Amino acid sequence: MHFKVGSLVRILFALAVLASVVRTSSAAPLQSPTDKEMFGMVMRDPFYEYNTDPVNYPNATNKTALERQAMELQAAGVKWVRMEFFADYDGSVQAGDINWAKYDWFINELAPKYGLKVLALLNVGMVAWDGHTVRTIAFNDPPDRGDSNPDNGSNHFIRVFTGRAQTIAARYGKAISAYEIINEPNISFDLWVDSRNGGAEIKPERYAALITNAYTAIKNVNSDAEVIVGGLLIGSPPEGQDHDQFDYLFQIYVSQWVDAYRNSDRATRLGWNTVPWDGVAVHPYFLGTTQLFPLLRDFARKLRDRGDHRSKLWITEIGAEAISSGPLEHPNAAEIDQAGYLRSLYGGILADSELHSIIAHTFWFKYEDFVPGNYTHNYGLVRLEEAPYGAGYATSGRVWVHKLAYKVYQELANGYSLTDQVDPVQVQTTNSLYFPETGQAIAPEFATYWQDKGGLGRFGYPISRPVKANGFLSQFFERAVFEYHPENQPPYNVLLRLVGNEYTQDRTFDKADESNVPPDRFYYPLTGHTLGGAFLAYWQNSGGLAIYGYPISEEITEVSPTDGQPYTVQYFERNRFEYHPEAAGTPFEVQLGLLGANILKEDLWWRSNNQ
Repeated sequence: MHFKVGSLVRILFALAVLASVVRTSSAAPLQSPTDKEMFGMVMRDPFYEYNTDPVNYPNATNKTALERQAMELQAAGVKWVRMEFFADYDGSVQAGDINWAKYDWFINELAPKYGLKVLALLNVGMVAWDGHTVRTIAFNDPPDRGDSNPDNGSNHFIRVFTGRAQTIAARYGKAISAYEIINEPNISFDLWVDSRNGGAEIKPERYAALITNAYTAIKNVNSDAEVIVGGLLIGSPPEGQDHDQFDYLFQIYVSQWVDAYRNSDRATRLGWNTVPWDGVAVHPYFLGTTQLFPLLRDFARKLRDRGDHRSKLWITEIGAEAISSGPLEHPNAAEIDQAGYLRSLYGGILADSELHSIIAHTFWFKYEDFVPGNYTHNYGLVRLEEAPYGAGYATSGRVWVHKLAYKVYQELANGYSLTDQVDPVQVQTTNSLYFPETGQAIAPEFATYWQDKGGLGRFGYPISRPVKANGFLSQFFERAVFEYHPENQPPYNVLLRLVGNEYTQDRTFDKADESNVPPDRFYYPLTGHTLGGAFLAYWQNSGGLAIYGYPISEEITEVSPTDGQPYTVQYFERNRFEYHPEAAGTPFEVQLGLLGANILKEDLWWRSNNQ
């Protein structure tokens, strides 16, 4: 799906509706690495992050935004990303060439760093010749015997496409794991526009010639790469209501170009399939799982009926829209519906052994809502921060809000929800610190810090499993949230989340009067607040700035959410102090608030990364 394809899809499938979805309270447990391989995502293409931050990355890729995206994808449990190549006409290279600088860093360095496998979409937007785009309508031109192999069925469009595909495969080698050949060839929005609504179907015979040539070119360079039929939309093209996606696929299988491939030595080479593709992609939008799952089984049977016993189905686009509520608000009804559909989709595939065996990967469309300022497509699992004055996305690439579906995706990919108790027997084999009081164990990354910096008295029990939040491994304790930062040297590789700021982010505290601060209180200009008395003594003697941060309020009277009693309290960046006069003179005169537990209970900890 591209920026405008949704309009065509809606015309073609106006009668289709999302079926009711079943929502469950916990994620399906994952048992093997093949389960994790199911989780793909259509990402924000690196192409669109070139020169978006001209101050820090002039005429270069915005590494900050791309790395933030990679962190968020890894945190969600994504294993595969789908991205597209484009010919360039922005002056950064000769018109019609590919500006490799837009892709090299992400493919060669960033994707491997975050454990992301790349599916490259090779589509009509990369086809250019002599500085000009080759029109999509030329795809359907008959073979012209203009190639060095005049019997390969090619025309000018196919030859240009194949040459560019081979160049990409040669440049990136094993850094690209798979290639998808043409987006939605059976109902092509690009062709629909280029033909002025004259037709949307790339003829199956022409497509068969293209994928046969492209498969050969790519496999000659990298036989390990998988090459798949471009995602087929469900239904019929507007100009031909007498045939559908199954008829289209059948015509590809029986074409003379595929037949010639099957009868050649290529079909017996190591790493090559008996047909000129290794999988078939589908884009089954607007179908509830009660309709979708039988359809996918039918697709798989069609492949086997044609003697193709190796190809699997790839769902390279599927999704549901939801316009989110704000970062300080709980998910709205649209988000709940989107998350429910995502859960029924991935959970249903993982729980069904037949579906699991016939589907290689499932790519959610999409990572982010687009386009900023307009948002015609709200399929994303996140909405990114915008630049001032609606001038596009912020250069930071930071997430403004995670939708509920992001959290559900993460739970499914992990195989557990955050508060699911751990198996104590399994924990014993890893020598982790396990606490039967909460049924949780401290992650090895946090155990030393927890023990050395105050343990149970200062941080409380662990109350969650470890989870990636805001791109960092995190774990909730009763009084704190730990974050693991491997980029820092110990002891700064473990940092405490600013739970005081987070818990009070919708509140405003009166500042202290700097000109009238009592002599027994310290004033902190960074936050405009003071600290004194029992709270100052406790702050100085039990961790200070590193553990609690600066004060962000003055002393106030507040009813405790834990026991419902009024106390004198003061908020700090990382906690809340409570004064207990009944315990004066004892170590319990000042007690810490259970902000970790409070934030976990509010269930908005995952919503935004504006920490």
